[in-house]
Amino acid sequence: MAVDHTAPPPAARERGGRRARLSPLTVVGELLIVGGLAVVGYLGWQYLHTEVFVTEKQAELSALDSERWAREAVDAKWDGEVPVTDPVDPAEVFGVLYVPAFGEGYANRMAETTDWWTVLNLDEKGIGHYENSQMPGEPGNFAIAGHRSGPLINSFREVMNLRVGDPMFVETKDGWYTYRFRSIEYVLPTEVDVLNPFPRLEGDPAKDQIMTLTTCHPKEAGSDERAIAYAVFEDFQPQGEGPPEALTEADPDLRRPSI
Repeated sequence: MAVDHTAPPPAARERGGRRARLSPLTVVGELLIVGGLAVVGYLGWQYLHTEVFVTEKQAELSALDSERWAREAVDAKWDGEVPVTDPVDPAEVFGVLYVPAFGEGYANRMAETTDWWTVLNLDEKGIGHYENSQMPGEPGNFAIAGHRSGPLINSFREVMNLRVGDPMFVETKDGWYTYRFRSIEYVLPTEVDVLNPFPRLEGDPAKDQIMTLTTCHPKEAGSDERAIAYAVFEDFQPQGEGPPEALTEADPDLRRPSI
């Protein structure tokens, strides 16, 4: 009888036809590896999205806003009075916030209302104005909000970098409002008096102007408290005169409009 030399021996056929069982420890280990890779991948994507892509997008959009406002103001005459920014519709962009202490080239657009899904979570907006608070140029409290952590946009992530006297700038179609950081405090979410026309600072509500930044605390995925940063209005410069020297000195690499 001829022997088939290509066929595996019986023992080999048995081993090849039966799959070895995986131990529970092996399964758990593989799941942990996959889970770890997923977490690392998510964190990497989140960092790239919020720290690189969103930052670049905000810089580009802010520069376009600034260029458009400067172009529209070429023939405008300033009467020497600090203008009050016109009210806008919900979710409409009305200004750009520049804070050198938040990082090189920091510029972030501001829109009306603090709604998450039309303003705060959108990478082309991100900072919302409390509708019942004052507007730039108006005596009282210009109050704004932004996220400090999360996967979408973290407009106020570096609020703890602020030091007394640090400049902060708000640009609108009218011009540039310069503020100086005064203080920061932590409050419970129920302490909404920080949005009052003149909260927790000495001054004249009928004359003085402040800007209040509100965000969650602690920094990483926390919302048990709110970090509240106060800044006091210092000066105004109309669009026709270009950005304030204090801004270009503090951040010389900040994108400037070309008109």
